[in-house]
Amino acid sequence: KLSLLELSQMKLNLRQPLPKTTPRKNYLGINTNNAIEDTIAMATTYELLGDCANRAERFLCAVEYYRQAVTLVHDYHYTRSPRRTTRSSDDGVTSSWEATLRVKECQALSQTGSIIEAASILERCFPRPRLRDGQIATNDFSTLQSLMLHGHLYMLSNRASDAIVQYRFALAKNPYAIEAVEQLAVLGCADTAILELVDEAVKNFAQERISSVKKSKKGDDSMQTGNDDEDKNQDAAEENNELLIPVRDYVLAVTSLHRNQLHASHQHFSKLNNLFPDHPYILIQLAHIQQELGQILGSEQSYKRVRAIDPTWVEGMDKYAHLLFQLRMSRKNAFLLQQGGFLQYQYSCHGGRENSNNSMDKNNMGTCGVELELGQLCADLLDAEDKRPEPWVCLSLYHLAREDHEKSIAFVDKAISLDQQHAFAHYLRGSILLSSHRPDHAVVSFFRANDLQRDIPSYEGLVESYLAANKFKEAICTAKEAISQAPRDARATTLVGLALAQAPPNQQGAGEGKDRAKRALKKAMDIDPGAPRPLFALVDIYASEGNFETCVKLLQDGMDGTGATKESSRTSSTSSHTNTWVKEHGDIIQAKLAEIYTLDEKYDSALECYHTAISMNPHNGLAVQGLERLEKIMRGLDPDDDEMQEEASEEYGGGE
Repeated sequence: KLSLLELSQMKLNLRQPLPKTTPRKNYLGINTNNAIEDTIAMATTYELLGDCANRAERFLCAVEYYRQAVTLVHDYHYTRSPRRTTRSSDDGVTSSWEATLRVKECQALSQTGSIIEAASILERCFPRPRLRDGQIATNDFSTLQSLMLHGHLYMLSNRASDAIVQYRFALAKNPYAIEAVEQLAVLGCADTAILELVDEAVKNFAQERISSVKKSKKGDDSMQTGNDDEDKNQDAAEENNELLIPVRDYVLAVTSLHRNQLHASHQHFSKLNNLFPDHPYILIQLAHIQQELGQILGSEQSYKRVRAIDPTWVEGMDKYAHLLFQLRMSRKNAFLLQQGGFLQYQYSCHGGRENSNNSMDKNNMGTCGVELELGQLCADLLDAEDKRPEPWVCLSLYHLAREDHEKSIAFVDKAISLDQQHAFAHYLRGSILLSSHRPDHAVVSFFRANDLQRDIPSYEGLVESYLAANKFKEAICTAKEAISQAPRDARATTLVGLALAQAPPNQQGAGEGKDRAKRALKKAMDIDPGAPRPLFALVDIYASEGNFETCVKLLQDGMDGTGATKESSRTSSTSSHTNTWVKEHGDIIQAKLAEIYTLDEKYDSALECYHTAISMNPHNGLAVQGLERLEKIMRGLDPDDDEMQEEASEEYGGGE
């Protein structure tokens, strides 16, 4: 309000005739009079009003204030430039002040949804001159902020090639712009090209530092001092190169991550974590990668370290909420489904922690843990920042844990409304819709998540949704696209096997769908011997064919950690991952082995395996449900008929 009163007084003074005064120099060192000083003051006031309106989220009002300031600053520099013969508001920016105002205007304009208009303003105000050799250089008034904003607007407009140009300019201007590195990795730039930009920017920084030191010491007459300065300059340049080694490691880490090379990315981020052990961003990236790799305990420890270092950290914590949800609710995420006339397991690598409350009802097992931890996490994130999507995604998972799908969808929609570029919110929305038996709607959300971030979980959601909607051709094509994105990822190869296994014969191609599915699943087991999903999917295929001996052999090899082909050589990390998974999830394999024995009518062996699985993990729902079915079968009852079960219970006195 004070700024508006001051602005009104300035406008009134400009309307009054000014007496002739002797020109004097203002703070810019320019001869001026009171009118010019008032023009500068008015432009400053308009800029402050725009900042206030932007802070109050009145973006349209902020745009108008910034445009008023731009007009005043542009006209002022027009009058001071003798080379200008025509006056046009479409000319490029004339000063760094006008450049800053234009960036603020486009930022506010983008908040209103006018992405194309904001990008066109930046194109007009920051024209790129062409050099003699045909190369394009940045504008003289371009800053790192303007280049990053321009690249972001191009990404929102799906102009990937133009966005790459802007991010390359940003990285050339400042090699420490790790946000530009990450965006270039998202856009698919090779790590070698990004490293060349970083090295070139480092050399330019070193040369600029040497030249600036030489200019400052130009008047020194001592030759010895000059030699010492040159040595110091050379040492300074080498020191700059040494400081950028973590940036190079970060380039390799993010490029391998966005190429779905999780093991390589984990190594690079671990190296960065050793250099910066208490950096929350590096820790959160490590936690995400460990969660994708199935290293659940390590991922949980990394998330807890982030919370201990910075309790108000919000970025990426929605995936921590997802980890808690899976650990508490899914009982190692093994779900019993009835498909194709035989039992199948839809299994995910997430799992590993057990609930300490043994007296809890088996149908509500883990619910209290979810409500306590997720509830506390939701409260902390909402207190820290309620304008970001992560707290609302966490709140959606909290209500999903309580089986309230309506509130869960409402809160995830709230997260998407806050940030439509948040890929995980779209992924979670698709997961909720798929679990609500709405696969056609889930495809839309998974497709949007995949468009924002082409990772394997979004491909998994797409393939599962297509299969649930009986769109087998689309499922097979999507699975093959996942392999093209991550050819050495076992999850992508598994998707092809699952799609081919469930597709009808007329859509499998030459009637060899089952054989092709087996080859794909065996290849996935060769890539990652510790991956449970291809193992169980392959067992299900053989079980559907009645080949129970092969099923038993595969599961026993999985228990021994020798499920992959003997000829394939294993790295130490792969072998360690396999042994860790078998140690933590042996009860799942025992339950699956008992199921196969049940189908083969070897009830004694099945009973022994079920008891072994329950002794290893009393909360294994698959083993508990399977044992109940086996007891019904051994009594001569239909395991799917609840009425016969009640009659038998009354006949046997309600128990054993």
